[in-house]
Amino acid sequence: MKRIFLPLLAIFCLTLPVRAAEFYDLPEDHWAGAEIRHALDAGVVNGYGDGSFQPGRDVTAAQFCAMLTRSFLAEEYAAAGEGKYRAMEACLPVLAGTSVEETWRNLGKRWDRYVDQPLSRYDMAQTVYNVLREKDALQETITLSTTEIADWNEIPDGYHGAVFTCWGLGLLKGRSDGRFAGEDTLNRAQAAVIWSRLDTLLNGPREEPEDPDAGVEAKEMPAFGLQGEETVQEMMKRVNAGTPRCEEGRLPNGKSRTEENILELLELVKEGCPDGTVWSATMRYDYRPSRFGPTQGCLAFGLAVSDFVFGEEAPITQHQEFRSLAVGDVIHIRYEEVERVLILTGVDREEDAYTACELVRNGKVDWDEWGPLSGLVDARGFTTVYSRWK
Repeated sequence: MKRIFLPLLAIFCLTLPVRAAEFYDLPEDHWAGAEIRHALDAGVVNGYGDGSFQPGRDVTAAQFCAMLTRSFLAEEYAAAGEGKYRAMEACLPVLAGTSVEETWRNLGKRWDRYVDQPLSRYDMAQTVYNVLREKDALQETITLSTTEIADWNEIPDGYHGAVFTCWGLGLLKGRSDGRFAGEDTLNRAQAAVIWSRLDTLLNGPREEPEDPDAGVEAKEMPAFGLQGEETVQEMMKRVNAGTPRCEEGRLPNGKSRTEENILELLELVKEGCPDGTVWSATMRYDYRPSRFGPTQGCLAFGLAVSDFVFGEEAPITQHQEFRSLAVGDVIHIRYEEVERVLILTGVDREEDAYTACELVRNGKVDWDEWGPLSGLVDARGFTTVYSRWK
């Protein structure tokens, strides 16, 4: 069993921002591929840390509300204050008439674990219908015969208007047999499709963002990793000398400063320092970055990687603003005999989660570390963040 150091980590399923084509379980011809890409680009859905999207996985009330607040209920979200159930509070007006709102009232107006249960298609339809009402986007005339909905007579009282409107506007459809099947649960692919259609209805067709790297020829990067009998200081002298100078807002390889491009450079680091690479607190592994005094062991590793990814001339700040953590940040944790460094490879604030490359004092490089973001917050000052983003 892996030993866990300060801070204690919890077990969860991490989501990361990845484009649809990069998910192993989402082929290019997937029926919801275009809408999933739309939702991914907007940042309202993410994939999982194992490289999957899991399109058939159930969506909970909490997850669906998070999708809505990110796009259509920004003012409500800002006014909802802080807390675990902030998105639910922001969505309360659009949950009217759903079993979610009914349960909330029955439990004394508390959001408990039930919001993490799968959301029914009935409640999804009612919620979307309420969003349309809130945005004054209901159309006076909808051309639809209820005979087109095979199970119309089976729909419970209270949901007919929502199903009729959302079906008539093309926001949702039924099963292949013509049934709406509202008792079934909503899955991730369906949620992305419904969100995409709702976004188009409310905000118009999206414009493809301009690619900041269009026409940019990537510059060749030197090899990261010890060669022969090199010390780390000698390695970084070679690496820094061979690293192209970067323009403002760009990385040394010439690409824009985005999470995707930072992860690409971290993959080069991983090639030179794969899982199991020894990086001890001995003199061979000392490194003196241009803006710091000599560093050893864990911190030497973190700052060497940061110099490679961002360029040694890029300004670096030290802080403890854990809400601003981003991919590529180096987190140094030191308390008595415990020392570790994390180089963030993924950040998901909605799931309170991160993934990272980790090095523990006198240990080996581990590219599969993960944990809760809240576990990094340190009021006693044992944790320092080194960032190139500011």
